[in-house]
Amino acid sequence: MKGDLCMQQIQGYFSYIEGTRFEAGYQQGEFAKRHPHFLQGILLNEPLPEDQWKEAAALLEQYCPGITEEIDGFCAALEVPPSLISYYASSALHSGCSHCAILPAKTENGHTYMLRNYDLSPNVDDMRLCSTSIEKAYKHTGFSVFLFGRTEGMNEHGLCVTFSACGMPVGNAPGMRPPRASGLQFWAVVRALLEQCRNVSEALHLVKEMPIASNMNLIICDPHGHAALVETFDGHKAIREVGDTSQTPYIAATNHPLFADIEQLEPGKLNHSVVRQHILQQFLERPDSVTMEDLQSLVSTEYPQGLAVHNYNQWFGTLRSMLFDLDDRTINICFGSPIDNPWYTVPVGGKMPVDHVQISIRHHDYAPDFWQMK
Repeated sequence: MKGDLCMQQIQGYFSYIEGTRFEAGYQQGEFAKRHPHFLQGILLNEPLPEDQWKEAAALLEQYCPGITEEIDGFCAALEVPPSLISYYASSALHSGCSHCAILPAKTENGHTYMLRNYDLSPNVDDMRLCSTSIEKAYKHTGFSVFLFGRTEGMNEHGLCVTFSACGMPVGNAPGMRPPRASGLQFWAVVRALLEQCRNVSEALHLVKEMPIASNMNLIICDPHGHAALVETFDGHKAIREVGDTSQTPYIAATNHPLFADIEQLEPGKLNHSVVRQHILQQFLERPDSVTMEDLQSLVSTEYPQGLAVHNYNQWFGTLRSMLFDLDDRTINICFGSPIDNPWYTVPVGGKMPVDHVQISIRHHDYAPDFWQMK
């Protein structure tokens, strides 16, 4: 490792959103007015053609009921038309992550845990944790993307959903893999599951119905000893479920395919993804039980020994680490790398003690094989 840079400070945010869908959207519009840099990614330069906007809105409304009313509230606060909202352009068609679900048979206190490490650049992330209490939707807490989407989260029933890109992220932006299937982006899928599903069985039923454009590894877990890995790639879906009595009562994923059928569609694997998958597998395969302190140590150790990554200049630095206790409905959260930043504990649907967080980031260069294909 080389090339350590001076510590930099960036801003993180917390929002508590409540009320009707329209009221929730209006609150987000007021938030964006107070923090206008958010509007750079939210508002398009030109309105979407009416047919494209209506098609995207109809698809989102079908699988994320109420989202169009929420966007209408946002637009009312900003006095802009819905056709200018990039969420419509991007959600119906960027990142690296490490995550795992650990069922009670493997944990010391018999609780169900999930670990989530999210790696990207702060330049293209909201850096905003949200708790929502919106009518006709389950309360949940998770980080936002384009304000309205979610990258992960847990809801009031203890259902937890985490995401990682599977291979090259899909999108319409330069440098991304063009979508080869029509459907929803990951951030719409994650929010839909959190707001509508109480357990893994309900979540899988909804996922099977959804058209999904994202190539992703989705881990879904509930506090009843049930977890699943959903892998989607170019319109294909593969699912593996595990229970508390399974030989391996855990699931782990990083940023490459884990199903043989999908591996044939995307044979290359980035070395850093393989290394992180190996770290997780080694950790989970050890004979002793897992504690929350063990998980915190894993995400607080730097790559290639642990999961914290500081490659911010190449858009692959740890933006947050999250440790979920599905039984207690609590989330331990660190904005930025846990090596340089403090932890907070938030109950699902609850509030943080602050609405702004100062985050320290420090770039490291890693060995040349970090981006090597295997």
